[in-house]
Parts: sequence; structure tokens; C-alpha cells
Amino acid sequence: MTSETSERPSWPFERRCPLSPPPAFAELREKEPITEVTLWNGSSAWLATRYEDIRALLVDRRLSSDTSKEGFPQSSATVVAQRGGQKSLPRMDPPRHDEHRSMLAADFMIKQVRKLRPYLDELLDRVFDEMAATKGPVELVTALAQPIPANVITELLDLPREHSEFFLDRVNTWMSLDSTPEVAAKAGGDALEYFDQLIGDRMENPGDDLVSRLIRERMNTGALSRPELQHMLHLLLIGGFDTTANMISLGTLLLLENPDQLDQLKADPGLAPKVVEELLRYLSVAHHVAFRLSTEDVEIRGRCIHAGDGVIAPILAANHDPEVFPDPERFDIHRDARGHLAFGYGLHQCLGQPLARVELQAVFARLFVRFPNLRLAVNSDQLRFKNALIYGVEEMPVLLD
Repeated sequence: MTSETSERPSWPFERRCPLSPPPAFAELREKEPITEVTLWNGSSAWLATRYEDIRALLVDRRLSSDTSKEGFPQSSATVVAQRGGQKSLPRMDPPRHDEHRSMLAADFMIKQVRKLRPYLDELLDRVFDEMAATKGPVELVTALAQPIPANVITELLDLPREHSEFFLDRVNTWMSLDSTPEVAAKAGGDALEYFDQLIGDRMENPGDDLVSRLIRERMNTGALSRPELQHMLHLLLIGGFDTTANMISLGTLLLLENPDQLDQLKADPGLAPKVVEELLRYLSVAHHVAFRLSTEDVEIRGRCIHAGDGVIAPILAANHDPEVFPDPERFDIHRDARGHLAFGYGLHQCLGQPLARVELQAVFARLFVRFPNLRLAVNSDQLRFKNALIYGVEEMPVLLD
């Protein structure tokens, strides 16, 4: 790389408004859409800020997702500790990636996850009843946003419901960039140890659940090692819980901050699918993903990314590109947002996106029907936002009537 370190922007960028992307994306998109940035350890990486370029990079198989490769770019020392030497699905390259993905694909097909809707509706009824019975303000993150996906993922994996509290604590600690590298590594290790014990239990007492099937059809046949299965289950926990939980809380906040849009949803809950797609585009909560390492020279927009160079292709920047989404900082539930990259793009596009959509559509179709007067119990400038791999709000007290 050519430019002096002192001249490069420092990654990650800071937000000025908590619900909007960092202004640096728009500035670079205009003047230098492929640019070098300096990372926490003084190394550098190429950053893309235009939708077209980000999509091109995410489908380029010359860019590796394997974090164990020397020189792979990371956001911080804590992220290095979080990912460690793990080889879970997002950190794999073909052909191993394709083999592992095929082991789970059938379980997350749209027609399969839609079968969860009756369970999800019953779960929402129970959670809404518990919220309604609360005296005073309700803390929406712990009362709604976290319990919904946490209970769904424990249902999928056939885990005891009471274990969800353990998962919530370990996931939140592991994902937080405010955790020290040692604390983050221990949180991830605790979850992996839990899954190792779970595998042992299911080997002795197999059932018809997803974990038992993976043991029977994949681990026992040699297609999957025990550590690989541990990491796969850890990925399902993270992917099935954290992103959706943050989308529920942040999505509710964004709607409250745009009362004209919220009034339209209240008048027609059937708008929920369109609302969800615009929430996904606008918020793009997975704001610290899509890091790659170039294994060959790659030319893009007149720049040569050399073999061994790091690459960052942030979906948040892509989803706010005005060439694709006119007036991108305007939240518009009638926008055609279906081309957003909130679930990634290409090889590593999120496997669980059908499940996330089913959960989010159910929540936003029903939340403001049950609680039409739901509103913040504090001023929005009093809210604290997460410094984490997945963006979100720490706590969100609301009033229901």
C-alpha cells in the first residue's frame, strides 16, 4: 500500500447520530470510494464505500474470509480474541464452507422456518402479557427484543428455556468491543464448553432435534469433527439471537423517531414486510462484518488490491449509497429496499435470513397493535448504544399506555 499512515482515515469510523451511518462513508464515497484506512494495530486495509464495489468484492473468490491467515484485517484486539482460531462458517473459504453450509441449509429454508410461526405467535402473546403486567416503564431490550430470538433459537436446538439467560450473558459479553480480549475469549469459551457438554448428552440420549441430527448424520460419519460442531452450534446461537434482538430494539426506536411512518404501520399492520426491509436497510446492524484478505491481486475502480492486502466492504455503507437508494438518510417504509445487503451478499450471505424475517415481521406486525401508545420513557439522547460487532441499544425503557 502506498499512502502514508498519517494520511489515512482511522477505522472504525465514528457516528454523529446514533441511528445514522458515520458521515465519513458519504465523504469517501464522493471523493475516494476505494481508499486505504489505518486499523487499530497500525496496519492498513482497503475500504469500499459504494454499493456496486462492495457487492463485487463480496462475490470475489480471490478474497478470503479465513481469519487465521496472516495479515487478515480486524477491527480491534478484542475482535481478534473473539474469533481466535475458530473455523466457523463465516470464517471458512470454499470448498469447506460450501460443505458446512449445505449441512444446515434445509433447516433454514423459508418453508421450514414458517412452520415456527404458530410457536412464535404463542411466544409473542406470552411476552406481551408479561410486558402489560409490568408496573411502570418496561425495559424493551430485556422484555421483548432479547427473549423472542433467544427462545426461538433454544426451541430450534431443543435446549431448556431457562438456559437462555446464560446464553444472553455469554453472547453479550463475547460480542461487546468494550470487553477486554481475555473476557471476550472466556465468554466464547464458556459457550463452546456448553455445546461440548450438549453434544455429549445428545450422543447418549439422541432425539429428533437439529443437534442430534447433526451428530448422527455428520459427526458420526466423519463429515464434521466435534470441535467443528461446537463452533457450528455457537454460530447458530450468535446468528439466531444477537442480530435479531438488536433489530427489534433499534427498529422500534427508529419507528418511534419517525411517527409519520409509524402511524402508517399502525393503520395497516400488513405493511410489516415492507417496514422490515426498510429497517434492515437503514439500520444495517452488522456494521463490523465483511472483512476479507486478498489472496491474489484484484483491480477495482482503478485501484490494485495486492495479494496479502486487507479489505473492508461494509454493508452499512452499501445500504446508504444514494445511487441505489435515493435520499438514503430518509427512512421510508414505502421504499423498495429489497436490494439491500443487510444480510451480506454472495458466498457468505446470512443463512438464517428467512428466520430473521419471520421473527421481525411477526414482532412489527403485532407490537403496535397490542401497544398503540408505546413510547420512550426517557429522552432519546439519554439512551446508550453498544460498542459491539452488532450494533444496538443497551437499554430502552418504554411506557405502554
